[in-house]
Amino acid sequence: MLKKIVADYRFVSVLWFGLALATIVQNVFIRGQFNNYLIFDGVFWHTLKQLPLYVAYPEEYFDTNHYGPFFSLIIAPFAILPKWVGCSFWIMANAAFLYWAIRQLPLPKSAIIGVLLIAAHDMYTAAAMQQFNISIIALLVGAFVFIQRGKSHWATLFIVIGLLTKLYGVVGLAFFFFAKDKWRFIASGIGWLVLLFCLPMLYSSPDYIVSQYYEWYVSLAEKNVSNLNTTSYNLQNLSLLGFLQRTGIYNNNLVILAVALGLFALPYLRIQQYKSTDFRLLLLASVSIFLCLFSTGTENSTYVIAYVGIGVWFVVSKLPIKLKIVLLVLAILASLSPTDIFKPLKEPYIIRYSLRAVPPALIWLAIVYEMCFLEFKNDENNRNCSALLQRK
Repeated sequence: MLKKIVADYRFVSVLWFGLALATIVQNVFIRGQFNNYLIFDGVFWHTLKQLPLYVAYPEEYFDTNHYGPFFSLIIAPFAILPKWVGCSFWIMANAAFLYWAIRQLPLPKSAIIGVLLIAAHDMYTAAAMQQFNISIIALLVGAFVFIQRGKSHWATLFIVIGLLTKLYGVVGLAFFFFAKDKWRFIASGIGWLVLLFCLPMLYSSPDYIVSQYYEWYVSLAEKNVSNLNTTSYNLQNLSLLGFLQRTGIYNNNLVILAVALGLFALPYLRIQQYKSTDFRLLLLASVSIFLCLFSTGTENSTYVIAYVGIGVWFVVSKLPIKLKIVLLVLAILASLSPTDIFKPLKEPYIIRYSLRAVPPALIWLAIVYEMCFLEFKNDENNRNCSALLQRK
């Protein structure tokens, strides 16, 4: 009976949107605390009034904005609503977007349900903070899906949206070699970049938007320096970079990134494997986990990006099942580490030493190993067709 319930889209759908709704009830209606949404809301109104986007507005919210000027267009439909209404719709829209994106993956129904279940808790964590990271991974998954379907013009739209809002979208270029129409990919990417860069000028001004993109760069550089702080309680840099730095194992980020990029790029040498859907899906998993492991801006609510990738890895991986289960259990424990279950360990150990990054790092290394050494069946067309049939 339990197996039938868990294997049904109705169960996972209720769970997924129920978790999103729970964050609305808890943070919007009960606590009335949705500071991050107020920051996002401010991006639209400040752009409209041509005010600086990257300075503090303590009378409106705590902290500062770190999203690009184009984000003002993304948040606009929500910002024009009353704050509590806009925040509620914002949370549900992000959850729905990621749910839709995962449902589009070229996987059988049972595997898609598995991905949704594995990512559900971190979606909840990000939704509780009203984070756009939920849509960042949805954009990445969407770009992958459209490339799979030979629609590079839509894939590049998703990539450019991610790039102009939080820079993370640039990693969607990792799928370029899978595109069947590479010239269309390049041309449409340039076209979307020019168009979306200019769109906010319609309700502000060209000089203002250009200046704010420069200020965005400055703010991100300053934030990166701040994230490297190890002398005080810091909820940022909960990445592998943070783990290596805070434990004293190694403190040269440039060297670590160079090694990581080398490992990440190695599977590209296996050109004969490109036509395998499983190989491509593992690259999607690798990209999403890589984003969290090697960014100094990684915090608990960022890990929804990685856990979608962990879900994809688990349902696709060819590693022995016992090893996969051990790695997944460790990852789930890491996902639960910000909760009160680990309260005695959370601040003095888990956060202080960025321990949350360790299980995803082990999984990422396992993915690199699989992509470099295992053989994948050339089943691109058959896999896509059978996956679609099973989902109907």
